[in-house]
Amino acid sequence: MKQEPRSFLPDPADLRWLVRSLDLRSFSAAAREMDVAVSVVARGVDRLEAGYGVRLLRRSTHGLSATPEGAELAQEARGLLAQLEDIGASLSDQRSRVAGTLRLASSQEICEALVLPHLADLQARYPALRVELLADDRVADLVTEGIDVALRTTVGHSDLVVARALGRFERRLYAAPEYLRLHGTPADPSDLQQHHTVTHTAQGPAVTWAFRNAQGKPLEVTVRSRLAASSSALVHHALVGGAGIGMLSCPLAAADVAQGRLAEVLAPFASRTVHTLYAVSSPGRRNSARVKAVIDFLVKASKDRWALAPVR
Repeated sequence: MKQEPRSFLPDPADLRWLVRSLDLRSFSAAAREMDVAVSVVARGVDRLEAGYGVRLLRRSTHGLSATPEGAELAQEARGLLAQLEDIGASLSDQRSRVAGTLRLASSQEICEALVLPHLADLQARYPALRVELLADDRVADLVTEGIDVALRTTVGHSDLVVARALGRFERRLYAAPEYLRLHGTPADPSDLQQHHTVTHTAQGPAVTWAFRNAQGKPLEVTVRSRLAASSSALVHHALVGGAGIGMLSCPLAAADVAQGRLAEVLAPFASRTVHTLYAVSSPGRRNSARVKAVIDFLVKASKDRWALAPVR
């Protein structure tokens, strides 16, 4: 970012206008959220641009977007604003320490199954906490997108995130009973190539599924899907609707299996591969009261109510 006189100290409110305008891609949306005039938000961003001597936002018919300098400032501002909220919370009484806004990212499927059913309990416990849910199968960047907590099934080896395991689960094949009645039930993984299969668009047109044969040895079958969807939630809904056979996480399919809307397919050949669901945060936010409180809450919700195998 262009170096400006050291005497310029931005108003935190102006930094908030910048961040929220970028999040919502609109001055007017940010103004409505904060219940202020649009001119208040626009003037705040103008003051930042004047103070730093750089252009921070691009305006177009598609909404607001950040310049490189604006993206850099917004990234730093998110961390600063989070710290200011934590300071305010630490000076208040114990019950209201968990306060401010927490941005939680996950796939739509996990959000619907794990987060939404327990939001009322979370809000009752922490009335000063405001939660922003970002539901997308895409892996969100914690820093640049200002994500406090993300729910992920892959983490990798990185010092850039702090991960806490919520539980373990398997992925298996499912189909609607009506689909199996019309098209038959595959008796062997190789039979899948004669069936309609449903996959995620991120996997491409050809998808390889892992199994184990009768002797317990690994076995792979590649299928070309007849239907591909851009989210795991859409794959799930398509399977319930009878579109074919597809792979789902066992905890997400459990309710539909119990109620007869889905049936497991090729259970004796399941790979038994164990996956882990993690709550992920950036190292700079792991000590935030609201981040710790929400992750602790998700650990309990996962263990007691979502039927995930506990982490041992």
